[in-house]
Amino acid sequence: MTQAAEVPFLDAAARSGLLPQVTLEAVAAASQWDALLSGAAFPHSVQSFAYGEAKAGRGWRVVRLLVRHAGRPVAVVQALERHFAGFRVATRINRGPVFLAAHPVRDLVVAVYRAIRQRWGRLPHGVLLIAPALAESEDDHAIMTEAGYRRRRGNGWGSARIDLRPDIETVFAGLDGKWRNRVRSGQRNGVTVRVTRDAADFAWMEERHLENMQAKAFSGHDRGFLAALRHSFGDDLVLVQAIHEQRPVAGLVLIRVGPLADGVVAWFGPEARELKAGNVVAWGAIEEMHRLGCTSYDVGGTNSDKGFSTFKAGMKGKDYLLLGEYVSV
Repeated sequence: MTQAAEVPFLDAAARSGLLPQVTLEAVAAASQWDALLSGAAFPHSVQSFAYGEAKAGRGWRVVRLLVRHAGRPVAVVQALERHFAGFRVATRINRGPVFLAAHPVRDLVVAVYRAIRQRWGRLPHGVLLIAPALAESEDDHAIMTEAGYRRRRGNGWGSARIDLRPDIETVFAGLDGKWRNRVRSGQRNGVTVRVTRDAADFAWMEERHLENMQAKAFSGHDRGFLAALRHSFGDDLVLVQAIHEQRPVAGLVLIRVGPLADGVVAWFGPEARELKAGNVVAWGAIEEMHRLGCTSYDVGGTNSDKGFSTFKAGMKGKDYLLLGEYVSV
């Protein structure tokens, strides 16, 4: 249930009528939060209740706020606070706030970001680091500057989303032709798909992921956080394996957040490329998320790994690129 108390955040521009007035109110219930986020035009899994719970299990304090304008909900934001000796020393917001409307009025967007800065990003209450859910553009950068933030780091999150609303045959036809041929080739090679939620299978995937990080020298989710995700998402976290000669040769871990399916961890074994198992398992994941009723499939990042990003490009999702990280103190 939403807490009744509302705190208005007004700056000089808002008081003079230049910006809309917005209010922030706490949301405690998972059902309400998930309903709000699922109804957003472009939700992000890292803003989901379950993702926040996984972070809470790793030492973060989670704060979830609903933003209203003229009494109606306009955005939600999940923030992660780090405390030391009873004091908040840092706050992180990743791919938030999430606006409920597809194209909110610009002045309202500025007002929301100013309210968030008033709530978290002013001394002596620690630093606010925010990777906003705004597109990489000069106008959206100007919004952040106008709201009082300064850019800390470029290279924001980039990914692509596949529309799962059509029937599955139409979704398949929308993939790149060569990519589809590799799926068929992998199937002829005897690669099959297995969908599992078994703890032993997840343990297998965690081992492959950790080995992959070490071998390729990249950082990603550690074992503890993957376990926390499993616990918080429950049946909404799925492992899809590519099986060849009764052995898994590739795997994908996905989470479901309302209508959105999002990739979390991927591993392709040494035989996967020759067998085309990567294409088979990725298509199997799309089929499973479509079967579960998801309407959008996020490929899980396209600007972090050049080789894997080329692979994902063949899935022909709609690309998006967000602003990098900003700071307020």
